[in-house]
Amino acid sequence: MRTASVIVDLPTRQTNQPFTYLIPDDLLDFNLLGHRVRVPFGKRNLMGYVVAVGQSERSDFQLKKIESIIDEKPVLNSEMLKLSEWLSNYVFSYRVQVIQTILPNAFKPKYLKGLKIVDQVPEKIKENIFLNNQEIEFLPKNYTSEQIKVINSLIRQGKIVQTTTIQKKNKGKKVKVLSNNLNDNDIATNLNKKSLSDSQKKLLIFLSGHRDGFFQVKELAEILDISKSTILTAEKKSWLKKSEVRMTRNPVKKIAVTKTNAVELNSDQKKVFNSVESAITKNENKTFLLEGITGSGKTEVYLQLIEKTIAQGKTALLLVPEIALTPQMIRLVKSRFLDSVALLHSGLSDGERLDQWEEIRDGKIKIVIGTRSAVFSPLTNIGLIIMDEEHETNYKQEDNPRYHARDIALWRAKYHQAVTLLGSATPSLESRARAQKGIFKLLTMNHRAVSGAKLPDVSIVDMREVWQKEHADNDFSPTLLKKIEERKENHEQTILLLNRRGFSSFVMCRNCGYVPRCPNCNLSLTLHMGSHSLKCHYCGYEEAIPKKCPVCGSPQIRYVGTGTEKIETKLNSLVNGIRVARLDQDTTKRKGSLEKILRDFGKGNYDVLLGTQMVAKGLDFPDVTLVGVINADIGLNLPDFRSGEKTFQLLTQVAGRSGRAGKTGEVIIQTFNPDNYAIKLAADQNYEGFYKTEMSIRHIADYSPYYYTIQVGIDGPDQFPASRAIDEVAEFIKPKLAKETIVLGPTPKAIAKLRNRYYFQIILKYKKDPNIESTLSELQTVFGEKLPKDIYLSIDRDPVSFI
Repeated sequence: MRTASVIVDLPTRQTNQPFTYLIPDDLLDFNLLGHRVRVPFGKRNLMGYVVAVGQSERSDFQLKKIESIIDEKPVLNSEMLKLSEWLSNYVFSYRVQVIQTILPNAFKPKYLKGLKIVDQVPEKIKENIFLNNQEIEFLPKNYTSEQIKVINSLIRQGKIVQTTTIQKKNKGKKVKVLSNNLNDNDIATNLNKKSLSDSQKKLLIFLSGHRDGFFQVKELAEILDISKSTILTAEKKSWLKKSEVRMTRNPVKKIAVTKTNAVELNSDQKKVFNSVESAITKNENKTFLLEGITGSGKTEVYLQLIEKTIAQGKTALLLVPEIALTPQMIRLVKSRFLDSVALLHSGLSDGERLDQWEEIRDGKIKIVIGTRSAVFSPLTNIGLIIMDEEHETNYKQEDNPRYHARDIALWRAKYHQAVTLLGSATPSLESRARAQKGIFKLLTMNHRAVSGAKLPDVSIVDMREVWQKEHADNDFSPTLLKKIEERKENHEQTILLLNRRGFSSFVMCRNCGYVPRCPNCNLSLTLHMGSHSLKCHYCGYEEAIPKKCPVCGSPQIRYVGTGTEKIETKLNSLVNGIRVARLDQDTTKRKGSLEKILRDFGKGNYDVLLGTQMVAKGLDFPDVTLVGVINADIGLNLPDFRSGEKTFQLLTQVAGRSGRAGKTGEVIIQTFNPDNYAIKLAADQNYEGFYKTEMSIRHIADYSPYYYTIQVGIDGPDQFPASRAIDEVAEFIKPKLAKETIVLGPTPKAIAKLRNRYYFQIILKYKKDPNIESTLSELQTVFGEKLPKDIYLSIDRDPVSFI
């Protein structure tokens, strides 16, 4: 008997292993590996993924048969099947969740519930409920309570049964098009008619030169500058033939660029290029860490290495940490390589993402650019994987499956015998430590690429002194405000960083101290003046701004703290006629808004680009000569051992946006902690000094990269059952771990309540523990079954934050 191992679309503790199904006779000659299939599971049909095909000689049990295949082509190749198996074990996740993460959202099935008549039912029932059909789609909301009772009674009697059908979501978009329906003689005959209008003549002449093309009505009208009615009339006369064609939704093709060529590399760039190019040519599986100061020309090195890779008949993958960096990067890459480029990120529609994915799978694309999830793109014969800004925590997926894109990149590079290039001005301590040990090859670029360009001058402003002199809460020091005004007068531009959106951090009653909090998360709500509301940035809860304190009735409601919205308002009031563009999650919700803001700023339509950490990375504007950091202390004292590293990286990166085109750059950092080592070393752009300082702190505290860390979490809707569960987890794992493994907790997480769920954690720190993998796997499978349905266990390898 030929059988198939199927991962069923049911992510529960009991179904993490494949189920065995018989392959029906009509599919015996078909290669099912990697296909989506319909399979019976219990009393319903579910979708599954075929992960193996084999033979079975057992006859002591009855196997169910696969019902049918869903797609013409497999959705998972052999590499992705192996990757899904490895990753599910590595991140302690269900394999079906990993597979669904690998694939575009359009491949997730939509299950339709239905009812089917299998025995005699009254004619009134058949007419009123089934509308004289044998089978119908069943949506309870469309029926009265009396009808539901009748349906349930018939189900119990066995006269009707419930059914489940799987609806395909991954359908290509089809559009109506017109094509030429005339031969040369017909066109010549019609052109000789005196009754023809100028528009009709124009259309016929166009058709004579486009015998095989397909055109939409609007597109044809724009090309020929004629009315739509002329085209519709031509269709009625049978000049044009109507049909439907599949339209590929490719956002990259809409981007207009001018072709560019490679530029001559400087000595720093050449050394890096030669080292990586040699490994690509020799098909070596090597990992390079490129530590290059901001503005050192890392992107040009990336482009020339990609060109070398493509010339060898291989493909390349370029990852960026967030969507804000894709508009500039995609333009740079497309201008060099034109239409052999695809873009993958969460800002695309499901249809756009599907079409891009299929073009990549079918070998039509050689270069993929994207954010974290693009690491799963179905490229074959990969020669080079680049992770730009490799230090960014956005590369880590916070939800299940909790993977890091770097781990996937290294796995795929090993699979393809390819080169991995990790680039950053401020590498993560983990990557830098690997380079120190020789696991990664360290490459450096210490000079800016533009001739004569230098790192900007950085000044630290002690805001304690400013507040003492001003006798008020002032967001702008006189120094920063003066520099902003000077840039405006000189027609130069400024970038301002404030890593907090909204108008102010929170609202407080000055009489009794009451602070409105989110009922779902127990966190203070952020004030947004644009919408005149208080919002929770974690769950989206929103309420009106109170005019009186709900506790004491006092009208003394005051705004505390500062957000980007408030800074924008204040700057407009302080500098007459200044043009401010705000870049945060509130202003970039609409599709295309991010690209438009950056494009308009690049054209000089704004004097100031104000934003959260979006403005700190990868942006390259030649007229930006000033960067201002409103408050460098945000994030510095969070309960997270990486807070110093994140602050240093953010300040160094945003400082690097200034003076990139040969103009003298300047940076003003406002802080209440001017002596903090992270702020002082960031001001000096001294990565090596920071690396040594931070590593000594990590060594004392037994944290990464000296120790591996794993976070074991429990969350639930009720505090006390969740608390008991985390205690039981601790009792389960502690006796099984090596004595050298450090166990911290159990404790509530720093944000203990989020979206009406309570969170608890245990932190494991270890160097070598032969029992840890088996213990946590056992915890997931054995202990996990004992948990109530509403309490969840999570295991996070190498978490980027413990908040």
